[in-house]
Order: sequence, then C-alpha cells, then structure tokens
Amino acid sequence: MFEWLKKLRQSSARPIVAAREPRVGGRNTSAVNLRPYTPEPREYLGQLGYLHLSYFEILTNELKYSPNTQYKAELSEAAARAFEKFRFISRKLAEAGFDPTDAMDPYSERIQTFHSNTSGIDWYEAILKIYLVSGLLDDFYRRLAVGLKPALRQEIDDALEDPGFEEFSVKVLLESMQEDPTLGSRLAVWGRRLMGDALLELRAAFDNRKLAGIAADAKLSLDEEREVNLAAYSKLEPLVTELIGAHTMRMDALGLTA
Repeated sequence: MFEWLKKLRQSSARPIVAAREPRVGGRNTSAVNLRPYTPEPREYLGQLGYLHLSYFEILTNELKYSPNTQYKAELSEAAARAFEKFRFISRKLAEAGFDPTDAMDPYSERIQTFHSNTSGIDWYEAILKIYLVSGLLDDFYRRLAVGLKPALRQEIDDALEDPGFEEFSVKVLLESMQEDPTLGSRLAVWGRRLMGDALLELRAAFDNRKLAGIAADAKLSLDEEREVNLAAYSKLEPLVTELIGAHTMRMDALGLTA
C-alpha cells in the first residue's frame, strides 16, 4: 500500500506512455478531466449500485451489535437510506434498458473482497468504515459522473448528497469516544488504514491503459506494463490529493488525526 502511494508521486520517462499534464516540483498538479474516463452508464451504475447495496448489508448486520436502543433505531434509518440509494440506482439501470442484477454482478466479487479486507473488529470500527469509505467513494463517483448525460449526472449528484449517515456517524462516534477515551486512538489508526484501501477500490474503477493513452490490445512487456500503471497513477494524483483532503476533514470532524 505504501509503495502504491509513493508511486503516485513518481514520473515515468518511457516513450510508450502518452504525454502528461505539466508537472510542478515533480508532481502532477493539473486538474484531472475525468470526462474521457467516465464508464458507460451500465458500468458506472452497476458499480455504484452494488456499493450501496453492500453498505446496506453491512449496516443491517451491525444493528444487532448497536451499543444501545437509540443507536439501533438511528442506524436502522441510516440503513434504510442506503437501500433507497440502491433502489434509485436500480431504477436508473432499468430505465436505461439494463437488468440491474446483470449490471451489478460483475462487480460483486471485487467489492465483497474490498469489504472483507476492511472488516472492523467491532461496531465502532464498522460505523467509522462506512462513514469514511462511503464518503470518499461517493465523492469520487460524483466526480466521475461528469461524462454522463447531464440529467442523469444531476440525479446521481442529488442522490449521493444525503448527509444523514455522516451526521449520525459523527454524533455517535463523538459520544462514544467521550465515554471511552481509549477508543479515539484505535479509531484514528483504523481510519488511516481505511483511506489506503478505499483508494485501491477507487483505482479499480479505471482502465490503466485508457488513462495512460495506450491501446487496449497493445502487447507490452512487464516493464512497459509497469510504466503504464505509473502513468495512470500520475494522471490521477490531483484527484487522489483532493479526495484525501476530504477524508482528512471527515477525520477532523471526529477529532482524529488522518
């Protein structure tokens, strides 16, 4: 993970890689135009839909572990809102002529693996995970929607704007850390680890060759493929920096060091 983050700040001089944006101080600081990399609606909505279905699944599973009845009731409402987002995305797929299940199935294994790799040890880590991960990935998918038709893009933006779970998470985690002063340090470590895993999930939504300007059918050596990956990482650096900044603000809202 740390090697991947370091590679974000490395450049490549291989001639097979398409020209990149100007760099300042060795880093790509140009804004990323995501329009050419927005997936087709079926692919875009399929990934986003399964993500929100997975959030609903995790939140409903955590109901039985809620520390008190009040938190259980509020968490059930948050889970219901996650399911409503999933239903909205399913409707958009159906309206576009796609079977929602068929559109989401290709991403189920990848997303379930991501969740398996980021499974917290208790209720508090689970809530922090969904707060941070859904925040970062929803930010990302709202930006990635730039290449969709304007009406659909606006609907996606409106659907992902709901701050309900964020407000719930901040409230219950702050209250819990006040009751247990040792909880904060553990959650801070957990939050820093989650950011790295969420960035890997973000990267999986892209085609490295397309990002690097290389033909999908080009035959490359292992070294050339590695340089293509580095070029793709470099192109995304400004976006990643922006999303890390938003992640830091969410951690700050909890008084945690990102």
